[in-house]
Formats: sequence, C-alpha cells, structure tokens
Amino acid sequence: MENGPAVSPTLTPAMPEPLPPTSISDSTAEDMAFFDRTKKYVGNKSTFSEFMKLCNLFNNDLIDRNLLVHRVSNYIGGNPDLMNAFKTFIGFESPDDLIDNRPKAPSGRVALSNCRALGPSYRLLPKRVSVYFLY
Repeated sequence: MENGPAVSPTLTPAMPEPLPPTSISDSTAEDMAFFDRTKKYVGNKSTFSEFMKLCNLFNNDLIDRNLLVHRVSNYIGGNPDLMNAFKTFIGFESPDDLIDNRPKAPSGRVALSNCRALGPSYRLLPKRVSVYFLY
C-alpha cells in the first residue's frame, strides 16, 4: 500500500510557496470613487501623496484613528461631505467626551523644583511662604 513517493525526513524546511497576487477587485468601486474625489479636491499631486502617506501609516498600525482624522482634516477638512465620507470609510466614531484643556487649580503648596537652589539640599522659598519650626 503506497500513498505516494517515500519522503525521507530532513532538517531543512521546505521552500514556502509564493502567494498569488491580490486582485484589485477587493476594493469596491465606491472606495475608488472616494479617493478619486479626494484627489480632485486636493488638486496638488504632492499634497495628495502626503494624504496617502497618512492612510498608509494608519494601515500599518503606526497611527490611530483619532490622529489620522486630526491630520487628514488638514487636507480635506474644508469639504464636510468628503470628511464625513472619510470618517465612515475608516470606521471613525467621534468621541462623546469633550476634553476641557484647562490647567489644574493651584494646590497652595510651593513646588520646590521651581525655587532657586541654595546649595545641594536647600531651596530659597518665596517671601509669601511663612515657615514655622518646632523645636
């Protein structure tokens, strides 16, 4: 009972088979139309190339969706229809939480790192700070 030619065991791995080329049919006509509209809107070949570089960074997981949308808005943010189509294309959901970028209220404590050094272990405190020593 033979199932095929006898193969002797070897420590050398077999050569991997090359993958067949991917076809362009994977991308839909709608996707291609979006990039054509973007290219026409941008109008500049080098600027469109920068836009495509951002898309490539996102595809390679080097930047996240939020950063991508922020950066892409510099290129197509002037066209709300195109920007909304792009957000839908990448599956972007706008965050519901708005971040209020205000400095934290002062705690009333002196930050010693901001005071002038007087030797290796002493700091000159501001005049408004009163220091009480307990002996």
